[in-house]
Order: sequence, then C-alpha cells, then structure tokens
Amino acid sequence: MKHLFITIILLISATSLMAQKYERSAGVRYGYSNGIFLDVQNKDLSSYRFMITWREGGRQLTAMKFFHQYKVDKLPSYLSFFYGYGIHAGYSEWDQYKQDTEHGYYWEKVSAPTIGLDALIGISYDFDRIPVSITCDAKPFFDFWGRRVFRAVPIDFAISATYHF
Repeated sequence: MKHLFITIILLISATSLMAQKYERSAGVRYGYSNGIFLDVQNKDLSSYRFMITWREGGRQLTAMKFFHQYKVDKLPSYLSFFYGYGIHAGYSEWDQYKQDTEHGYYWEKVSAPTIGLDALIGISYDFDRIPVSITCDAKPFFDFWGRRVFRAVPIDFAISATYHF
C-alpha cells in the first residue's frame, strides 16, 4: 500500500505530462476484493477488464465488459461514469471446525472452487495533465459455486488507481 501511494504521488507531481487518448490501462483495486487489473478500450467507449482479485484467502480471475459515460449532465468534465458486467472463477479458502474420533476437535483449512457473476458501477476522477484516474466503484458479485452453493454480496466497494498508456 505504501508503494501505491508513492507511485500516485510521483505521477501527480509529473505535471509536465499532457493527457491524450489511451487504449490500455493498468491499475490496483483496494476494497473487499483487492486486486490488479488491465483494461483494453474499444472504439465504442466500452472496455474489457481482466482482473486478478483475492478475497477470503482465495484468488479469482475476473473478465468484465464495461461502458464509459463521459460528459454526464450536471457532472464536471473531469468526472466520468462507468458500469458493466462480467464473470469470475477461482477458489476460496477458509478454516473449518471439525471433529474426529482420532484427533478430537480441530480446525482444518478447506478450499473450494468459486464460479460467479459480477456487476460494476462507479465514478472516475480523470486527471487532466497526467495519465492517471482515481475511481470509486461498487462491484457486487454472486457466487454460484464455492463455500456455499449460492452467495450474493451486494456491497463490494473499492477505490482504484488507474494508469493509462
């Protein structure tokens, strides 16, 4: 986390850079599902996001498609809105309390595959002179397989820093 803040400060202090049209972005996400991601932008103001996240002791790979809305009414020009959807697959780990006649009561680390759907909605602060954006987003997800057969998490808020190249 310390390295993230140092990187952001260095990018912000480099004011001699000018913003331009970028086709790819890379960033970090800090929230309930922490992760790193790569965005590839299409010509129709939509993007594909490929993300590696970790939560609950496991890892998930996520693929999403999301859409950008620039110059939204009553919002300043440096703010943009985005929304999208996607899927994820990976695994989760947890400690489970067990009983055995040979060992008695004990904790055991258990893992299970995780498959599910994701949604994405957020707002982005796009810096004018440097190729960096700070976003605040919600990424609710639904696990159809994993620790429980069906699990819905409607609040997965996060703050992300994105570098455009």
